[in-house]
Amino acid sequence: MAGLGALTFESLMPDPSVLATWGLPGLFLIAMLAGSVVPVPSEALLAALVYGGTAPVTAIGVATMGNVLGALSLYVLGRWVAAGGGGALGRWYARRREKEGPRMQRVEAWTRKWGAPALVMSWLPVVGDAFVIAGGMLGVRPLPFVFFVTIGKGLRYLAVALSAAAAL
Repeated sequence: MAGLGALTFESLMPDPSVLATWGLPGLFLIAMLAGSVVPVPSEALLAALVYGGTAPVTAIGVATMGNVLGALSLYVLGRWVAAGGGGALGRWYARRREKEGPRMQRVEAWTRKWGAPALVMSWLPVVGDAFVIAGGMLGVRPLPFVFFVTIGKGLRYLAVALSAAAAL
């Protein structure tokens, strides 16, 4: 492997201009990855598509559906870890929880206190994923999970689309 240089996720991602040519399917894919633990700029692609003429309502719907699907992967991870699941994903989560420390504890406390409605906060950068995983670990039922995560993520994409449309 010598001579290949540093291989990172960013080096494997296509150029953003290429992603824009993928249109709505590309937006769905990027939003789904962004809803999981992969840090990709789904908001930038949404804004570019809206600015390029894609109907904002359509773009918001596609991005929200992809992002919620990605969030479901974290929800399942949380449920699995809470049920005693281990493996590489369980160890990854344990390291992340240890690294996040007090922030993760606050997110879990908020989710315990407010239940499923706390998942509206899943739109937040950095701690949004923690809310999603906490929802799974604390046993939030799937339907309320999807409902409140969809509201949070949909509102974020609505704000991005409105900003892009205002720039026209």
